[in-house]
Amino acid sequence: MKEIKIGRHPAIKIALVSAVLTAIAGTVLLKLFPIEISISSGTPSSVPIVKTANSPPAESVAPPKVEKPDATAIALKQGNLRIRNRSDHSVRVALLARQPKDTSAKSGEPQKGFALPAHWDFAPQEGSDSGLLVALPSRSIQLKRGDVVVAFAQDGSQRYWGPFVVGETDRPDWNAQAGEWELILDN
Repeated sequence: MKEIKIGRHPAIKIALVSAVLTAIAGTVLLKLFPIEISISSGTPSSVPIVKTANSPPAESVAPPKVEKPDATAIALKQGNLRIRNRSDHSVRVALLARQPKDTSAKSGEPQKGFALPAHWDFAPQEGSDSGLLVALPSRSIQLKRGDVVVAFAQDGSQRYWGPFVVGETDRPDWNAQAGEWELILDN
């Protein structure tokens, strides 16, 4: 085993001095500014709360309110799909639309869940300003609650958006003024 002499290696000297000074500074700072940390949990299934001496009381910290959309209001929101590709990627947007419930199906038969998938390709920044309405030659596109929209880059960057479930996830957005769903794809 080769012996390393500290006198010949200035990098080792600098590292040792730095470690000693950091330890001393940390000790002095902790003596000047003590930190108290406590961890508590109300119930076994709740998230533990970490408090420091300067933390506000737990009662004053309210979790953000998440409002679930009204299912009946969303069910009424059916409309076209507008895509805005604001990304720098060539993108494919795919739609998996739910089939309307078949009232003529015999009881006990499985319900067909989705129509044939559809997809559209967008160049980088295509439709970034006003967006483009998507359509199919054989049928119209009317998004409704439960339809699934995904997008992915086709340039090998492995960028992926979604899956978005209409009316259940944060996207696509409903534009009440235009009466259509909008999906904005950013970098």
